[in-house]
Amino acid sequence: MKALQKSNYSDYRVSDAFNEIIIKSITSYDGKRSAQLKSFFLDLQTGGCVSGMISEFIYHADCKEFYIEHIDDLENMRTELEEAIGEPIENRFSAPHYTFVCWLCFEEYCYDLYSRLFE
Repeated sequence: MKALQKSNYSDYRVSDAFNEIIIKSITSYDGKRSAQLKSFFLDLQTGGCVSGMISEFIYHADCKEFYIEHIDDLENMRTELEEAIGEPIENRFSAPHYTFVCWLCFEEYCYDLYSRLFE
């Protein structure tokens, strides 16, 4: 899906994994691809990964496996984001670090795409 290549983070290899998750996740939404994508992004902005809407990031064990596989990209994205806002990002759900970073990076990735495609 060409629209997913417009992310600020597309230089990171983890973006391919994030795109696969997005493509799989939007199939349950009605409408054309762009409508499905917009609805998915809006739901994610409302509930976040903590809501359980991203099946790949429900269980800590799955997050840990994903984190280990993509650790450099995820930590670099987190650092880049913290530098952009000028302060550390709080793990407000007290999730394990690897779960927190997976959620943070996926949500930021999706928000970046949403703002580029729909705002």
